[in-house]
Amino acid sequence: MAVLEKIRQRKKILAIVIGGALLAFIVEVAVEALGRNAGNSTAAKVGSEKIDIMDFQKEVEKAAAADQNNPQGQVDQAVRQQQVLEQMISDKLLEKEYAEVGIGVSDTEISELMIGKNAAPAVSQMAQQVGAESPAQLYEFISNPGKFGADPNQVLQLKAQWEELKDNITKQYKMAKLQTLVAGGLQANDLDRAQMMEDESTISHIAFVKKEFASLADDKYPVSDAELKAQWEKDKNLFAIEEENRAIHFIAVSVDPDQTDKNEAQKIADKAYAALQKGRGIDSVRLLGTVKIDTAKVEASKVPANLKDFLTGSAIGSVKKDETQTPGNYVMYKLMNQESSIDSVKVTFVAVPGKKSAQDSALAMLNGGKTIDEVAKAIKGAQGQADQWIQVASYPDSIKSKITGAGSEFFSLISNEQGAQLMKVVEKKAPVTFYTYATVSHEAYASTRTSDNLRNKLQKYINKNKTAADFAKNAAAAGYQAIEITVGENTPQLGTNPYQGIKDSRKAIKWAFENKKGEVSPIFTDNNDYLIVVAIDDVYDGDYLPVTAKTVKEQLTAKVRNAKKGDALEAQYKGKAKNVAEYAKLMGVQSDSTQVIFASDNTAKLENERGIIGRVAAAKQGTTGFYKGENGVYAFEVTKVEKSARKPSKEELNNRFAQSRGAAIFSNPQGMIAVLGKATKVKRDLIKFY
Repeated sequence: MAVLEKIRQRKKILAIVIGGALLAFIVEVAVEALGRNAGNSTAAKVGSEKIDIMDFQKEVEKAAAADQNNPQGQVDQAVRQQQVLEQMISDKLLEKEYAEVGIGVSDTEISELMIGKNAAPAVSQMAQQVGAESPAQLYEFISNPGKFGADPNQVLQLKAQWEELKDNITKQYKMAKLQTLVAGGLQANDLDRAQMMEDESTISHIAFVKKEFASLADDKYPVSDAELKAQWEKDKNLFAIEEENRAIHFIAVSVDPDQTDKNEAQKIADKAYAALQKGRGIDSVRLLGTVKIDTAKVEASKVPANLKDFLTGSAIGSVKKDETQTPGNYVMYKLMNQESSIDSVKVTFVAVPGKKSAQDSALAMLNGGKTIDEVAKAIKGAQGQADQWIQVASYPDSIKSKITGAGSEFFSLISNEQGAQLMKVVEKKAPVTFYTYATVSHEAYASTRTSDNLRNKLQKYINKNKTAADFAKNAAAAGYQAIEITVGENTPQLGTNPYQGIKDSRKAIKWAFENKKGEVSPIFTDNNDYLIVVAIDDVYDGDYLPVTAKTVKEQLTAKVRNAKKGDALEAQYKGKAKNVAEYAKLMGVQSDSTQVIFASDNTAKLENERGIIGRVAAAKQGTTGFYKGENGVYAFEVTKVEKSARKPSKEELNNRFAQSRGAAIFSNPQGMIAVLGKATKVKRDLIKFY
């Protein structure tokens, strides 16, 4: 069967996995020693349950392996660790809830989901990818590889994938049950539907004017520390924190090549280009040893767009520079070969387990006119598939030559002591053109001299500015930008404009939590692209961010100042006009109009000002009013009140209830995790293991 060949093609992958497993073991030992020697092996605690650091590390390694082919680029290790830990915490919260409400998955249910007639789509897809006829056949292959002539060691990776998929589907099925349970308990009743219909049926048309607080100068409305403190006491729940926070400034110096480095890179690129022009091969370029060389063989229809004209219109041995690259980045191409070859063939194949005698017998029967079913009956474990299209261009030459040179009879494609794969070529597609080309690249990089110069300059700045206050105050004058941010114990990396997500910056954050307010860190060089220095401005270890925290102070200052502006505008305008037209003239603004429906707090032009929406919805036609909002003062007039002629159906009302206050909010995974996370105390301790 096709799955046997798929497994054999994965031998290199298995070698990589084994190598990765050895690396994972080394990492695990180091992490275990760090955690257990410190008397702590807990990455996080969910209620009374612990997430052990070793269990956590195993999941991180799985995630790292899955990210190896990530087209978006390498994921920062600290970000990956945070993502994995949050997923493990979510799983703990859900498992606790499943136990409390009695949700489980029986053996019968999981068997049906994995190998039943209506198996989960992911299982069917996996079976299809490895060439099995059904999930049940794939499971049989994994459970009894010898029956199909496969070495049990060859299916270890496939078996691990199967078990992982089984775990994932079990989790999904439990979640589906919980979603159904929650959704069933959050349905609209008759009173809910009646209230919703009332709230949605009345449409109030208004004319209004707005005088924005931004029209008044901030310096005319100073805000005192006492006012900020009083406002903080009212709003402090908005600033609750679940972990210790630290206010810091950081400087990130980009380690970029200077002009001398770029000139050196240009010389190397010129040598590479000259060497690339010699002969048809690239051995002369390899001798340089300072450039990156990649070779590819592609079908004519799959040639990259930027190389199409070059590859299809040039003689073998031709060389081309890529003129689109940024300064300091040099890329060139060489056409090494052009050939016609058969790409796809239709084949019938039969897998025969057992010794050479059984293989020879099956081959003789097939070439004697016997069907696959007849061979399967005569030879235990034999099975196959007819009329399957396969691509042979990427196969090893020894295999490809057998297939493309085959006649009309069955032949032995692969044979060993465990079994054989017999094949007959039914149809060959016409040959297609393939191009083999080399890509040679070289990029200017910061030399040791450049890196040392940048580091020495930064170190001199640190030596002169040894306190957090001086570090931040004098940065601009020294040519640096000190970025101010607040980080938590579980913040995975430094990052804010103009630096978004600085990789390998977690150790700098850890340093900030191990040292005192006012201190300045040494230079961190874990990131090859930046030199990083951190200064600790403040420590927030209470239940709330204090009023002195930058973001808190900014938010409260704006709120208190706007309240003062609102009071001033209200005193200036309220009751001084009879209608909207007069208010518009008095305020020096243009009037506008809109419609208000009480059920919506996102009415166009009113900027989510719920207070005015409620007042308008409760007002009769002809009513005028004045309202001090969050961003300005409003004067309004209800010009018309009408009832909607259309009455929503019961199904529509049920759906809107679900979206606004019911099942759609609380039965989705994110909503449930948020609720469960509030009900159970979660303590994250991962910072101890960096």
